[in-house]
Amino acid sequence: MPLFGALDIGAIAEHLPVLPSLDADAWHLPKAETLQLLVEVPRKIDGLLPKAMHPSVPSYVVLAVTHYPESPVGEFSMAVLRLGSRAGAHPRGFLLGAYASTPEAVTALRQGWGFPARHGRVSLIRRHDRINGIVTVEGRTILDCALLDPEAISGGDVQYISWVTLARAPLEGREQPLLIQVDPHYTFHKAERGRAEVRTFEAAAWNAAGVQLVYPVLATCCTIDTDLPRIRFVMDTELPVYKGTRRIRDSREAA
Repeated sequence: MPLFGALDIGAIAEHLPVLPSLDADAWHLPKAETLQLLVEVPRKIDGLLPKAMHPSVPSYVVLAVTHYPESPVGEFSMAVLRLGSRAGAHPRGFLLGAYASTPEAVTALRQGWGFPARHGRVSLIRRHDRINGIVTVEGRTILDCALLDPEAISGGDVQYISWVTLARAPLEGREQPLLIQVDPHYTFHKAERGRAEVRTFEAAAWNAAGVQLVYPVLATCCTIDTDLPRIRFVMDTELPVYKGTRRIRDSREAA
């Protein structure tokens, strides 16, 4: 018997990001540097996941802090928390929380792809023995994580999965809650891995109340060319994805 999420969409619908359309232009994001930590969490996370999706087994989250030196809204950094899950048979990272370092990035990410982005100070700091990702909001640290003792690896040894975010968007003439797939491409220029460490994690600030980080598994830091592509697929929040998936366009670039 497959497991499903149990999130009550009605209770949070008025707080979701709102997309004016599903037609945002793609962003090309060259030479981004991204720190990502995979951390196991207790199984009791079904209430954070929409009913259309399946929780991963074992349960885990991904903490990611990324610096984008170039984008259509200028240089910015972003930190996200993604919950390990599946859409049908496909592994996906469900976006629980996000912070971006500039107001322009916050607005564009919310309106273009439905990221639950808020403004905060996001820092990616490289030292000789560690790479730190730190997020502060109004002077309060809500995330302090690190990759310890980095060692070089091949980019072919790193696998990133597509994301899913929850937002309100117009479809068939009415605005409604939708699951939106975000499936970036990645070209690796440099890759490192090491031990994962989390010193500070304020779960409530990431829309993840009750989540406890119990076992840091792995950390990677990579320099990549990536993108935020045009939206190709959206999914009903309540139906299994094989019933509720809608194709918006065939190509990542097509109008």
